[in-house]
Amino acid sequence: MKDQSKFCFVHVNSTQNNTILTASDLKGSVISAKSAGLVLKSKRGKRSVPQGALLSGESLGLTLLGKGYTSTQLRIKGFGNGRESAIQGLLSSGISITEIIDITRNPHNGCRARKARRI
Repeated sequence: MKDQSKFCFVHVNSTQNNTILTASDLKGSVISAKSAGLVLKSKRGKRSVPQGALLSGESLGLTLLGKGYTSTQLRIKGFGNGRESAIQGLLSSGISITEIIDITRNPHNGCRARKARRI
């Protein structure tokens, strides 16, 4: 693969309420983790907007560059608002993205539907 000191994985978990970015090395140990709540310093409200994902992506990218990582593979999970914004934040920080993989789980048949209402 790549040189071990230069390559890492970035996992983006995007939900309706928050976007969490986690960076791990090739062994799987966590290097750094950022979320919109950590970057914005606010507990309420603004975590779900794409701007929070953009700022957390930039912050994680700068942290990785400071630790010597230059290229990454993205693994994206979820259908939240911050999917593309997190990618833009990582790109604007200077990290080169080699591959983007979508690991969102999709149900084959889903949960059982509610019973029909009888009146």
